[in-house]
Amino acid sequence: MPDIILDGVNVAYDVAGSGPPVLLLHGFPETRAMWDQVVPVLAGEFTVVTADLRGYGASAKPEPLEDASNYSFRAMGGDLLGLMTALGFERFHLVGHDRGARVAYRMVRDATDRISSLALMDIVPTDYLVETCDFAMAKSYFHWSFMAQPAPFPERLIGGDPDYYFETCLLGWGGAKLEDFQGLEAYRSAWASREAIAAMCADYRAGVTIDVAHDRDDRGKVLDCPA
Repeated sequence: MPDIILDGVNVAYDVAGSGPPVLLLHGFPETRAMWDQVVPVLAGEFTVVTADLRGYGASAKPEPLEDASNYSFRAMGGDLLGLMTALGFERFHLVGHDRGARVAYRMVRDATDRISSLALMDIVPTDYLVETCDFAMAKSYFHWSFMAQPAPFPERLIGGDPDYYFETCLLGWGGAKLEDFQGLEAYRSAWASREAIAAMCADYRAGVTIDVAHDRDDRGKVLDCPA
C-alpha cells in the first residue's frame, strides 16, 4: 500500500498491470477497496491506479477549513492530478463512481488536456442535482442535506454509531445487501475515526456550496475528450 505526499497531503494508492494508464476513483462512503474485483480484469491491458480520495480510506484527513474549500472536488482532484504526474502519467483514462465521479468531472473541467477519456457512474452534474431536487430526491439522498449541516451537528450524531449510519447509506441505493459489499471491512475501518467523519461532512458541505459554484461557472462548456 504505497502513498505519496503532495503539497503536504498524503495520498494512498495502488498500481497494478501494464499498458495505458487508467485512474479509478471510489464513491462515498467507500475506499479504493471497492475496485478490488475490477483491477484484475483491467490489469491485463492497462496500468491501473486506484487511490483513496482526500478524507477517505488511508489518505490524509486535514482539519476542514471553515468554508470546507480544502474538501472541494477541485482540491481532491488536484491531489489526484499530482499523483498521476508523480507516477509519470501526463495523460490517462479516468473512471469515477459516485463521489469519485464528481471529482473526476471536476478534474476533466480543470485539466481537460490530461484526460484521454472519461467514464462517470451513478451521478448527474452536481449543480443540476441541487437545482432540481424535490422531496422524493431529498428523502432518498438525505445524507446530502444532513451532512452539509454546520459542524459539529452531523459529526456528533454519526459518531454515535458510524457503522449503522454509513451502512444505512450503502443500503439505500440499488437494493444491495451488506454481504454484497466485498470491501465492507475496509470501509468500516476507514470511516470509524473522528477525522474521517469530519472530512466526509466537509466534503458534503463543499458539495452544496463551492462545488455547485464551480459547476455553474463551467455551464455550457463542451468537454473536449471522449466521455
